[in-house]
Amino acid sequence: MKSKRLPAPPDRPRRRGRPPKFGRPARLVAVTLPHDVVNWLEAVDPDVGRAIVRLHDQALRREPRAPSGGLPGAELVDVGDGRSLIVVHPGLVRGLAGVAAIRFGEGRAFLALEPSWTMADLELSVVDTLDGGVSDAKRRADLAQFRDQLRAWRTDRSMTLEPRAIIVAGKRSKG
Repeated sequence: MKSKRLPAPPDRPRRRGRPPKFGRPARLVAVTLPHDVVNWLEAVDPDVGRAIVRLHDQALRREPRAPSGGLPGAELVDVGDGRSLIVVHPGLVRGLAGVAAIRFGEGRAFLALEPSWTMADLELSVVDTLDGGVSDAKRRADLAQFRDQLRAWRTDRSMTLEPRAIIVAGKRSKG
């Protein structure tokens, strides 16, 4: 099946590439640390850079910042070769049946669905959650907007939607 480029939602400009990792301008820095310090930082967050930023933000008593410009709850992010991933704010899909958010940046995640699930199953999970009575007005509005985005992407004849399996590797907890 030939894949077509997935268009961005009409109300948002298309952005290419990975969103900012920390929600603010960053610079690559190479640093050598003792093994015990690296192990300690990895206990804070498996990503050592994120661990350092988290500790910095905690020391300054400030909330972690989301990337500037106010990220949408869900968007299509181009990953090359005419393909895109649905990228969400992790809180948007929290508690949805059959859906996991795989974080890859501050406040951003791509979706992993139950094996054999399709876009329609994802949309139905959102609908079921909304029908189950979401009491928080903002969450309800965000989920309703996500439902509408999913429906628009699913029914867009210019798009193909191909479920793919992913493998998430992690370190075993010590002890």
